[in-house]
Amino acid sequence: MVIRKLVLIAVLVMFTAGLTGCYTIKVGGNGQQIASSNESGNLIAEKRVWYALWGLVPISDNSTDSMAPAAAKKVKIETTRTFVDLVISLFTGLVSIVCSTAEVYEVK
Repeated sequence: MVIRKLVLIAVLVMFTAGLTGCYTIKVGGNGQQIASSNESGNLIAEKRVWYALWGLVPISDNSTDSMAPAAAKKVKIETTRTFVDLVISLFTGLVSIVCSTAEVYEVK
């Protein structure tokens, strides 16, 4: 019975560690104005960003510079953890690799 509790606690700790992290996104663009988070717009681009050490070290391009088209005058950038990101990170998080999604919206 004690071993069963220890296994359960270990699984819960690993699951929790896979869902947490400190992610960074370099916000930029092609000279566009950055909109506030309460403004709405149309999704124009998204990409998955990969991190090692549960979000401490980016291992893929974590910049939004190339995501916004030059024609967009004002953009809003959001980072989310989609269901797919959670499923991927559930397995890869055991070896400290996690992901999140960066989304760029054009605001009129």
